[in-house]
Amino acid sequence: MDQGEHKPVYAKVNYHVFGIAAIACFLFFIPLILMQNAAQGVINQIMYVITHTTDWFFQVVVFGCLVFLAWLAFSRYGKVKLGGPDDKPEFSTFTWVAMMFCGGTGAGIVYWSTVEPIYYLQSPPFWIEPFSPQAAQYALSYGIFHWGFSAWATFALPAVVFAYIYYVRKRPMLTVSYACRGVIGNLADGWLGKLIDAIVVIGLVGGMATALGFIVPMLSTISADYLGIDETLIFKMLVLLAITAVYSWSAYHGLKGGIAKLADFNMYLMFVLLAFVFLVGPTSFMLSLFADNIGVLIHDFVRMSFYTDPITKSGFPQSWTVFYWAWWIAWSMYIGLFGARISKGRTIRAVIFNMLFSTTAACMLFYLIFGGYQVDAILNQGLPVSDILTNQGGPAVVSWFLNALPLKAAVIPFFVFVMVIATATGTDAASFTLANMTCVEVKDGVEPPRWTRLFWAGMICLASAAILLVGGMDVIQLSSVLTAVPILPVMVILAISLVKWLREDFGDIQPLTLDKYSEDHNK
Repeated sequence: MDQGEHKPVYAKVNYHVFGIAAIACFLFFIPLILMQNAAQGVINQIMYVITHTTDWFFQVVVFGCLVFLAWLAFSRYGKVKLGGPDDKPEFSTFTWVAMMFCGGTGAGIVYWSTVEPIYYLQSPPFWIEPFSPQAAQYALSYGIFHWGFSAWATFALPAVVFAYIYYVRKRPMLTVSYACRGVIGNLADGWLGKLIDAIVVIGLVGGMATALGFIVPMLSTISADYLGIDETLIFKMLVLLAITAVYSWSAYHGLKGGIAKLADFNMYLMFVLLAFVFLVGPTSFMLSLFADNIGVLIHDFVRMSFYTDPITKSGFPQSWTVFYWAWWIAWSMYIGLFGARISKGRTIRAVIFNMLFSTTAACMLFYLIFGGYQVDAILNQGLPVSDILTNQGGPAVVSWFLNALPLKAAVIPFFVFVMVIATATGTDAASFTLANMTCVEVKDGVEPPRWTRLFWAGMICLASAAILLVGGMDVIQLSSVLTAVPILPVMVILAISLVKWLREDFGDIQPLTLDKYSEDHNK
């Protein structure tokens, strides 16, 4: 047996980037968390100013990502293979989509597909009357809009750029700064590059902490209700530690040994849960409402993409769409880097289509089933689900939803188990990507050191625990928005860099000979 199989080789840590990012996380999060109660009004004001003055910028960039990817996929460059002529995908399409979906959504899609449609019934967009038939037409469509094509476009753009650098240009650099070299040149090697990488790391830690800040209270509320005990802070911490233990184990075992197996397992469990609710719920109404909402989404997609409401200032697009776009952009480099790492052997076109359509279709299923169930309960059954959301919060709505299902004694433990696995898979992928980003270079087949994966897993846990201790998430949500603003121009730089490299490598090659040239170029 080869000696390398006994003693795996790990990537070298870039201690400058690692140190700057780690210190920045401590200096950025801890003071803000400690100051939260005293500065709550200031924090809300900053959020208002940022979301209302940069709304157009977020919307232009996100829609621009969609247009750019459509052009790239259907252009001759879409045939470019991300790897050598003999390279084949490392993972099956199912496993690839499962890892991408779980890494990009985790348990968040379950929570928001259950709760978000209720918000849109209560306070619908476009000046529609609350709880009206017109409001129901947007109950699912707006959630799918926020979790669908536009969201995944912000992930797919950096994924293609990083994969091109890694597998076509053969540069083992999984850092955002290096991906900007096509525009900023050698500045990527200096302090500007380190600053870019540090900002991305901070944004990712904040984004993951925000996600866990939603998921942990949901799981603790459901578990406490099921066990008939009080939901104390200690109980919440135990739930967080249980999730941390699972994703730390997976991060320790690496990409193939941990994340891939966990993602496959999680997807199968998700399908079982979806199928059960679909069959015992109002199936016919779910399908009818879904079809109606998809029609509205197709009809109003462009309007929803650029809706800012500058005259009446209802705040709907800023509170929902702009915040979602900021949240996704804060995550975009992480999903992009992770997506690139698992996309060897696929073409640019295949990566774009899978990331935009396969993952969006998976998100649609959750809104179809979980969201449709809530709309039926409110508008057709007259149940006080909206009052539960207003008075007790989102976690209580999810708990009510599970208790309303048949066989709840078995369904609730199964649901909690699936959510722990889903959350662990997404957070594990984030820890793995953060470890990649803080290495000098990560060659094909080499993984970052285990201790770095565990360090970033612990950092995410620490930030999440701080949120739970304080009892609020406004500061961390603000951190996601703040860190997303400087990443907006980075998205534009990535697109320009990719086009520049594609023209340098394939600019004079005719479309009919591009496949053959791509193989020769990779040799």
